Amino acid sequence: MTPPNGASAVEMMPSLTLMAVNSAAFSARMRALASELRKDIRFFIEPGRFLVAESGVLLAQAQAVKSTSAECNARGYNYVSVDTGLNHNIRPAMYGSYHDIRFLPAGSQPRSGAKDYVVAGYLCESGDVFTQEEGGLVVTRHLPEARVGDYLVIHDAGAYGAAMSSNYNGRKLSPEILINEGVAEVIRERQTFEHMVQFERIPERLRSQAVH
Repeated sequence: MTPPNGASAVEMMPSLTLMAVNSAAFSARMRALASELRKDIRFFIEPGRFLVAESGVLLAQAQAVKSTSAECNARGYNYVSVDTGLNHNIRPAMYGSYHDIRFLPAGSQPRSGAKDYVVAGYLCESGDVFTQEEGGLVVTRHLPEARVGDYLVIHDAGAYGAAMSSNYNGRKLSPEILINEGVAEVIRERQTFEHMVQFERIPERLRSQAVH
C-alpha cells in the first residue's frame, strides 16, 4: 500500500491551475511498476478537501469601513471589518491560506467604484486578518466599494471552517445552513452562551468559599 503525500488539491486561487490527471495512464504506469517489482501494489488516494472545500462558504457582514493614512513609513490601508474572525476560519492567520473573497451589496444601488481592501475580523488579535500571506504579511484584495451592511463571502471554507473553528475569545460557533435544490435548512444550530459553558464546573470548596 502506498499512500500519497497529502490530499487532492482545490483551485482556491484564481491564478492556480491544477495539473490534469489521466487516470488511465496513471493506472497503466502503476501496473507496469507492480510488474517490474513483482509485487501487488495497491495505491490509495485521499480525496480530502477535494470533496467538500468548494461546497462550503463562510458568510459574514461588514460592520465597519475605514481608511488609515500613511504615517511614519507605514502604509495606509482601506479596511473592512466583518462580524467573524479567525475563530471561524483560522487558516489565513495560521499559515497565510488564500480564500477567494467577494462582496454582495446589501442594497439595490449598483456600485461603480472599487478599492484595495484589507479584510479584518472582529477579534482583539493583530493576526485576525483574512487577507494575509504566510508569515503574517498583510495584503489587500481589489473589491467593489464596500459599505456597512454588505455581505462578505469567503469561499472554499467547506473543508476546514467548522472543523477548525473554536470558542476563542468567548465567541460562539456559527450555525451551518445546507442549501440543497434551492431549499435552505439548518444542519447545525447557532451556539448559545449556555452551550459554551455547559461542561464547566465550579468545585464545591470554591463555591462555599465564595459564599463566605
